[in-house]
Amino acid sequence: MKNNILHIVFTLVFLVSCISERSEKDEDMAGGTRGMMSIEVLVDGADEHDYVHTARFITFDDVSVFPVIDINEVVAFDTKEQDAKKFGTTLEVSSNPDKMLVVVVNEPGTMTAALEAVTFPSELEDLIFQMGDAFNFNHTLPASSGLPMTGVKRKITVTEGNTTREKINLERGVARVELWLKKEDAVAFARLTNSFRVLLEKTYTGGYLVAGTEADGTRFQTGADVENNFGRMLIPASDYEYVGWFYGASNPLELDDTKQLICAFYTPERTCSAPGDVDKLVLDIIGLSTPDGLRDSRTILSEFSPEGGGNVQALTEIRRNNVYRIVGIVKEKTVQFEHTVIPWSDAGQGIIIDPQCFLRVSRDNLYISNDGKSVIITTETNYDRADRGFPKGIQLGTVSYYDKNGDLLAPSHVQSDWLQVAMSEVAGSLLQKLTFTVSGNLSSVDIGCYAVVEIKAGNLTKEVRVTRS
Repeated sequence: MKNNILHIVFTLVFLVSCISERSEKDEDMAGGTRGMMSIEVLVDGADEHDYVHTARFITFDDVSVFPVIDINEVVAFDTKEQDAKKFGTTLEVSSNPDKMLVVVVNEPGTMTAALEAVTFPSELEDLIFQMGDAFNFNHTLPASSGLPMTGVKRKITVTEGNTTREKINLERGVARVELWLKKEDAVAFARLTNSFRVLLEKTYTGGYLVAGTEADGTRFQTGADVENNFGRMLIPASDYEYVGWFYGASNPLELDDTKQLICAFYTPERTCSAPGDVDKLVLDIIGLSTPDGLRDSRTILSEFSPEGGGNVQALTEIRRNNVYRIVGIVKEKTVQFEHTVIPWSDAGQGIIIDPQCFLRVSRDNLYISNDGKSVIITTETNYDRADRGFPKGIQLGTVSYYDKNGDLLAPSHVQSDWLQVAMSEVAGSLLQKLTFTVSGNLSSVDIGCYAVVEIKAGNLTKEVRVTRS
C-alpha cells in the first residue's frame, strides 16, 4: 500500500441475539436498533515508531443534520501485540444512515479526559496536543504512549440485517523533518564529532490532534462541499520553539559519497505562509569537522521538490504524514542542500538495522527529587547480534545534563554528574531493569534541571529524561 501506512477495515455485523438482549430503555437511549461493529486493523510496513499502544473508536449518528454521539471506547494493546500487522476488535453500535467514525491511535495521556468528554464532532476539531506530551524533550522520538495518529470516515450507512464494509486511512498527527549528509569526493574528509549538533528552528509547541483523512477527500475543502469539511489547519501565533540534536557517540562518524541519515525531528502540522519566510522551519548544522575547520551551515525550508523530480513547489504548509527530507552535500567550501517532500509511508526510517529489531522502554520521562531517591524502569530488545559493528543487547550511552532553562551544561559544571544509572544484568542482556538514582540535594532555584540518558541496542537509541523535582 502506497498512500498510508495504516489502514483500518471495519465490518458492521448485526446479531439478532445481541439486539434482543438489550432492554427497551437501552434501545430508547441509543435512538435505534443496535448492532455489532467488527473492526479489523491492518498495519502496512509499520516500524517501531508506528506501534499501536491504544486505539479509541468514536462514532456519531446523523452527522449531516445534528450529530449525536453513539460510542466512545478505547482498546489497549499488550506489548506483544503492538507491532502486529493485523488485529481487531468488536464494538456495539447503532444503525443509522448517516454515521461518522473517528479513530484516535496513541492518544497522549493528558488528552484522555478531553477525548472521553467529546459529544460533538466539532469538539474533536478543537483538540490540540502538546509536543511535550507526545514526544521527548527535543522532538526526536515519540513518548512511551506512541506516535499520535488519527483517521476520519464519513457518509457511512448502517442498516439492520446487512453487513457494511468500509476502509479508513490513518495519518500521523505530525510531519517528520530528516537531515541526511554526504560529501563530494573532492573533500578530503567530513566527519561528525562531539562538537556537531543540529538545530531545528521555528518548530511549534503543538498541533491539532484530529483532522479529516486525505484519502477521504474531506480535509480543508472550500466551496460547495464545505459542509463535509472536517479538521482545521493551525495558523501559528507566537509559540515557536527550537529543538536540538547532539552527536554523542564516542567515535567520529565519517561521511562519504553515500548519503547517511543523521537525525530526524517531529513537527506539528501548520501553515508557514507569512511574508519574508518569518514562520518557515530553519535547519542549522553546527560544528561539522572539515579540512578547513569546523563548518556551520543553515537552510530555510521555503521550497521542496516532490519525490522523483518535478517542479519545485513553494512551502506554505507543513502537512501531517509527510516527510520533509533535507540532504546536505558537503562541498569544498560550502554545504549545498536539497529538499524533497515524501509521503511518510514511502520514506522508511532508514536507521533500523533490521526491520524486526526493536528497543522498548517502559517509561521515558522520570521525576526524582533529592539525594538517594531512585526510579526503576524496564528495557527490552531483541537485538542479539554482534556482527554488524554494534555490541549485542542493551547498552548505556551518554548522559547529558541540562539546567532548568534547557541549556546543555559542560561536564565540569556544578549541576552535572548527579545521576547514576545501574543495570540489573550485565551489559548486553536483552532484558534490563534500569535504576536511576540521584545524589546530592538541590536548592529551590535549581529545581527543574534534568539529565538525558541514552539507552542503546544496535543503532537504535531511546532517550530517557530524568528531571529533578
